[in-house]
Amino acid sequence: MPYQFRKSVERLIANLRGIPEDYEGEAPKTERELSHSLDRILGKYKIGIESLEDRINESWPRIVGAANAKSCNPSRIERESTLVISVSNPVIRQELEFNKSLVLANLHTIPEAKRIRSIVFKSG
Repeated sequence: MPYQFRKSVERLIANLRGIPEDYEGEAPKTERELSHSLDRILGKYKIGIESLEDRINESWPRIVGAANAKSCNPSRIERESTLVISVSNPVIRQELEFNKSLVLANLHTIPEAKRIRSIVFKSG
């Protein structure tokens, strides 16, 4: 329990801090169960829910081909409609650029991936 000052000392401290002398302190805090807070956090950050990125990573060799999957990987989804793919080899990048429509068609076989309308290849 915090130390309790005398009323005269509390008024002096209140005057120095620029708050009213009859200030009672913080509003009483309401207690909630921990499970309520955990459920909110899990829902907000989608923890434990498989995301579109997870499904793309699982199906990556099928989307770009087994040989190309070793040299590139999905980096991120921008603006909910553009998949950015990091490619380590310029030759593979050019090959994927030529086959962009095929990669996009393979990507659309995944549920929820139809919202991805374009693909961008970045060196990396």
